[in-house]
Amino acid sequence: MLKDGNHAFLTGHGVLEQVSADDLDEDLQAGQRPFAVVVGCADSRTPPTILFNQGLGRLFIVRVAGNTLDRRGVASVVYAVKHLKTPLVVVLGHTGCGAVSAAASVVDGATMDPALEDMLTPIIPAVIAARTQPHADPAVAAVEENARRVAYRLRTLENALDEPLASGRLKIVAAVKDLRTGEVRFLDQ
Repeated sequence: MLKDGNHAFLTGHGVLEQVSADDLDEDLQAGQRPFAVVVGCADSRTPPTILFNQGLGRLFIVRVAGNTLDRRGVASVVYAVKHLKTPLVVVLGHTGCGAVSAAASVVDGATMDPALEDMLTPIIPAVIAARTQPHADPAVAAVEENARRVAYRLRTLENALDEPLASGRLKIVAAVKDLRTGEVRFLDQ
C-alpha cells in the first residue's frame, strides 16, 4: 500500500484532495488501526501522509529531525505495535537531510552546537560508517546508513518488539525519499 501510494503521489493520481472532516466517521472516532508506523524526519518537505497518499487513520507517524528515536519516540513505536497492532514500521530518511549534513560537518571538524547534541550524536556513527563504503554520493550514503541503523536498532535492541518480530507479526524496514523526485526507495536490510 505504501509503494502504491507513493506511485500515486509521483504520478499525480493521489486522492488526498478528497480527504475532509467527513472522513472522521464513527469508526475512526472509535479508535485507530494504522497499517504502518513511519519514523520520519521533521523536515517540512517530507510529510509521510502525502508521500504515501494515505488518509486519516492509516499511518502512525513519529517525526524528529534526522529520523532518529529517543526513548519517547521508541515508546511511540512500541505503543503502535503493541496496542494498535500495527504490523509495519518504516524508518524514512531523505536525501538533503539537514540533520545528517550537520552530523557530517561535525565529523569533518565543525563545532557541535550544544543545543543540537541530542539530535546529532546518534547520526554521527552512520556518517562515519557510510564513509567507509563505496558510494557515488557520500551524503546519500550517510542518509541510507542512518535509516538502516535506526531500523536495526528497533529490530535488535528493543525488547518490547522481540515477540511481534519473532512471530512474524511485525516487519521493520528502512527507506529513503529522494528530495528531488519524491520517490521513496525501500532499502535492502
